[in-house]
Order: sequence, then structure tokens, then C-alpha cells
Amino acid sequence: MASEIFDIAIIGGGPAGLSATLTGRIRNKSIALFEHMDFSKKLQQAHLVDNYLGMPQITGQGMMQQFIAHCMAHNPTVIREKVINIFPGDNIFTILTPGDTYEARAVIIATGVVATTLFSGEKNFLGRGVSYCATCDGMMYRDKDVAVISYAEEGEEEADFLRELCRTVYYLPQYKKAPTMRSEIKVIHDKPKAITGDVVVENLVMAEENLKVHGVFIIRQSDPVENVLPGLELDGEVIKVNRDMSTNIPGVFAAGDCTGKPWQIAKATGEGLMAVLSAITYLGKKDK
Repeated sequence: MASEIFDIAIIGGGPAGLSATLTGRIRNKSIALFEHMDFSKKLQQAHLVDNYLGMPQITGQGMMQQFIAHCMAHNPTVIREKVINIFPGDNIFTILTPGDTYEARAVIIATGVVATTLFSGEKNFLGRGVSYCATCDGMMYRDKDVAVISYAEEGEEEADFLRELCRTVYYLPQYKKAPTMRSEIKVIHDKPKAITGDVVVENLVMAEENLKVHGVFIIRQSDPVENVLPGLELDGEVIKVNRDMSTNIPGVFAAGDCTGKPWQIAKATGEGLMAVLSAITYLGKKDK
């Protein structure tokens, strides 16, 4: 477990998260920035951005490089791990990743939008056969059959790890690039529909066939936020926030695409700024 208690943990390294990180460091707060992907691949793939004030005719990659360089010049602590769970405690939040545990006094969620809806049965079987982390839960499926549904290439590493433990690993890539997998891993190009079973997971229902499995690992760029932080109030599929970007959980703020439309860079950076200023105000009141 990491020993330092950070002032603010920021989950997500897109425009909202980087904006919050920058201002947090300028205000002399200790910041842990959790970014396990590659700093908003979605924006970096944009051919041209022409509606961000002061940066005309810039590529998405060029914009992100400037955002990252500006932010990193202020030396935040960058943690290249995926956040699996956030647990509120007595004035401290515990943040769990596959590799370690961290603590912070406030949290800003800036995970972007999850582009996929939950599968039928996914929420019901969470912890009873459904998992979002092979490193965390893989040992529970030693010598059993599992499926890995992945929306990102990082799922290939998760499947490789599971193959060392499990009897059979089925890999269902939901992204365009064809994966290169070990021959022992069974790649299936099909669309998952539902997860079924009685008390625990028994089947993965797909468009063309069914798989009998004991576990289903779902690898997304960001997990459903209500599973990462239970009790967080949503407005439909997005996080419900007040004008100061606070959520229903004291000490937790949200910014960017995860708070809803419009999905625009200027909105994200503005909300990141507002969220971190609100978090700093929250901490100031706690310190009085």
C-alpha cells in the first residue's frame, strides 16, 4: 500500500483530468493522476480541432501533447494503473488498482464516457462470476473456464495472464484491430448479449452461440462508474453533479464527458477547473 495520502486523486487523464491536475498543482496540492490508457486516445485520433479558443487548426494529437506537457511541467504524481474501486472512509478515500492501494482526501472522477451499455445480467452477477480485473480475481478461476470480453488491446494481456491459471480462456475482442493471441486462447469473433446463471455465472449468451463458463471478465477503457464507486448518484447513464461539480458523496467531484453532453473539449477543461477548485474549497473547510 502506498504510504502517502494525497490531497486529491484524479481518475482519468483526458482534458478534464489534466485541467484539474494542472490547477491543483498550481494551488500547491498533492495530486495523484490515475491514467492507465494513453491520455485520451479518442481526442488524439481527431484529425483537426478548430473550435478550441486560442488553438486554431490543431490536430487532436497536437492538442493533447500541449495539454500533457503543460500539466507534467508541474510534476503531479502519475499512476499508470486502472482504478478498480473507490472506497469512502473517515475523511479518506481508499483507491484500489490491480497493483496497489492508494489514499486521498478528495476524488475527482474524469473517466470520460463509457461507450458501451451494461450486458443483461452483468450487474446482477458482479462478484459472482463477473469481474473487471483479471489480476484481482483470476485466482478464483483456477482450472475453470472463463471468457474475456475486451474493448481495448490491454485485454490481451489479461487473457494471457488468465491462461496461466484457467482451463479454458475464450477471448472476444470488441475492437477493430485483430489480436495476436497464444494458440491456447480461443478467439471468438461474436457479439456478447447476456450473462446468465442461477446463483453464479453459468453462460455467456452471444449473437451466434452460447458459451458455458464459470467467469466473465469485461475489460473496458473505463468501467461503469456506479460499480467503481457504489452509491454514486447517476442521471441516466452519466454522473449527476451540482453546479460546483460536486456529487452526492461528500468529497467526490466529477468533470468532463462522464457528466454528460455536450461532449466538447472546452466543457471538459472548464469542468476540470471547477471541480478541482471545489475540491480545494472542500479540503479547506475540513482543515479548519
